[in-house]
Amino acid sequence: MFAPAPAAFAPALVPAGAGISEDVEQTRVSASVPPPAQRAALYPDAPVLAVLTWDDGTRMAVYGRTLYGRNPAGEAGAVTVAVRDETLSLSKTHFEVGSDERGPWIVDRHSTNGTVLVRDGGRLPLVPGVRTTLRDADRLELGDRSTAVVVV
Repeated sequence: MFAPAPAAFAPALVPAGAGISEDVEQTRVSASVPPPAQRAALYPDAPVLAVLTWDDGTRMAVYGRTLYGRNPAGEAGAVTVAVRDETLSLSKTHFEVGSDERGPWIVDRHSTNGTVLVRDGGRLPLVPGVRTTLRDADRLELGDRSTAVVVV
């Protein structure tokens, strides 16, 4: 009536070096898109400039010059962040966020669908290649995606 109790599980022991390469034993860090913990390490002394809260609830802190898009091309001195976009409305490298003495700024990187800054109820399409200062409570519309900005 009842099935017999399963035998106790005993993992097979594999002698060291028997068919397992060292490459399998260690996780390699991808140099193309650093994970969040590494982004901060690229700017070890930098405070958080801004926090972006995406339309899906994802929050990202910005520590320094950062390029965003579907698959942003890396540049010296910049972090790249790939943003999920099933509709392909974001360009590969859509926009950039950085900071200067006036605070955080955004630049549209000549994206196909453009970047719109929503501020105080008005909608301002950004001029590609031109820095625009970000303010607390700004909202960015990027293709079919959007993000709210908190300036820290």
